[in-house]
Amino acid sequence: MAQKPSGMHVEDIKAALRKKYGSLAALSRHLGKNPNLVSTTISQPGHSVLMEREIAAILGKRPYEVWGPGRFHVDGSPVRTRVDRTPTCPLPDAHRQNGAAA
Repeated sequence: MAQKPSGMHVEDIKAALRKKYGSLAALSRHLGKNPNLVSTTISQPGHSVLMEREIAAILGKRPYEVWGPGRFHVDGSPVRTRVDRTPTCPLPDAHRQNGAAA
């Protein structure tokens, strides 16, 4: 049975970074960032797309290979996590005619 393509496991990412820099905080300081940024980026999808790309570059891989289809498309663009909030039904014509908030 074929498996879906997925990125690296979170612990594998952490282990690879720790082999090069010692700790995730040390890597953050090396990059001139907040000491918690790397660990927060790894644990919270979409926290910092720029840092996700930087981590992938440090590991010598493309963002899609590291983070998988949940965070990046194959072309390297990030997967949008926000929901479009378009109304499902038209608003009545008389709705908020004066423009004042309720």
